[in-house]
Amino acid sequence: MLPVCLLPATMITRPLYLLATLSVLARSGAQFVAARDHPEYQVIFQDGYRADRFDNHLNVPGFGVDLDAVRLVQFALDGEPVYMTEREKLHAKAMGMHYLDVTDVHHLGKNTFPKKHFSYPAPNSTLVSKLLPSLQVGELKHNLHVFTTFHTRYYDSDTGKASSEWLTNRIRHYVRTYASAELRELVSVEPFVHPWLQNSVVVRIAPANATLEDPTTIIGAHCDSLNHENPFMRAPGADDDGSGTVTILESLRVLLEHGYIPNSPLEFHFYAAEEGGLRGSLAIVSAYEVAKRQVKGMLQFDMTAWVESGTEETVTFLTNDVDPNLTEYLSLLADRYVEIPWKFDALVPNAGSDHMSWTRAGYQSGFAAESLMAHFNFDNIHTVNDTSTISPEFSFEHMLHFSRLAVGFAVEMTE
Repeated sequence: MLPVCLLPATMITRPLYLLATLSVLARSGAQFVAARDHPEYQVIFQDGYRADRFDNHLNVPGFGVDLDAVRLVQFALDGEPVYMTEREKLHAKAMGMHYLDVTDVHHLGKNTFPKKHFSYPAPNSTLVSKLLPSLQVGELKHNLHVFTTFHTRYYDSDTGKASSEWLTNRIRHYVRTYASAELRELVSVEPFVHPWLQNSVVVRIAPANATLEDPTTIIGAHCDSLNHENPFMRAPGADDDGSGTVTILESLRVLLEHGYIPNSPLEFHFYAAEEGGLRGSLAIVSAYEVAKRQVKGMLQFDMTAWVESGTEETVTFLTNDVDPNLTEYLSLLADRYVEIPWKFDALVPNAGSDHMSWTRAGYQSGFAAESLMAHFNFDNIHTVNDTSTISPEFSFEHMLHFSRLAVGFAVEMTE
């Protein structure tokens, strides 16, 4: 059938919609079209699209989102950006379509400064094996329990903001509790403030003589969540991506506990607004590119908890939109430090995570996840059922393997 005529719930007219689009277009200095006028994306607006689906029907307080804001969206790293409203983005997301919201960063990766390309020698640290026994399932359980009590961690909500503030304070507690006096002087824990309510969090551990010009190793996860049915509904986000968040948080805790001081800068990033189109990581990558920062390697952890019944427990390295050399190196780390098999697999179409922001800018990135794509926790994520108690298939012991990988990556890259 022909695309239906779209009118947001506020009954904004087609001319006003186009006027808003053209205003953003003029500011960008680029020539793009609205998604509804692009043949490849008109399917979004056909059967099943309801303009009022994502309205705040229950009048849940504490949200700052403007559903009629016009955004510039890219559905693949090599895709042509198109314009959509925020509510149209939500509908595309609910259809399983992943994207990058490049409204404010559509020039990312076109910066002329050269990014260094790093090679990765075989892992050989004698320190990592001494750190791994300190990883604790109990810490994972406690942190995820608290993190999933927020109504939602939607990036433009008060509870999303509160969740990132809790995370910041939890990290600062770890620094005070576990880091030596010498190490505390070398650690910074800083919110990265965005135009929306939720902050990203950047933790930096660097030797005393380090500068921002030194190549940095980055370990990342995203701290927001989203209910695909409606963004105002509860979204505990235990697996997506509470699991990745507490996985790398535990690896950070152990490094602090053992007084690890890297020989080159090491950062842990907790990204806001991944579910809104990688907006948090895109903003950070853009800031790093403007500052001409070099990145030795970036490893993303997104969903680390699920072991489908009857399947082999594995660590999976995704092969889409990543650096092949870094991904091969990750498999060597897994051989040395992870106690279960590892696999390579390709992301399903229209899937992705914050590693793509780094790849888009020309940095080397990798992506570790809970299983082969065929066995992912797709039935529960982005719903009220994304909890740690939904099934015995949600495994904190499985998550600990990823914490081992994160510790190995951190030390081998910076020792």
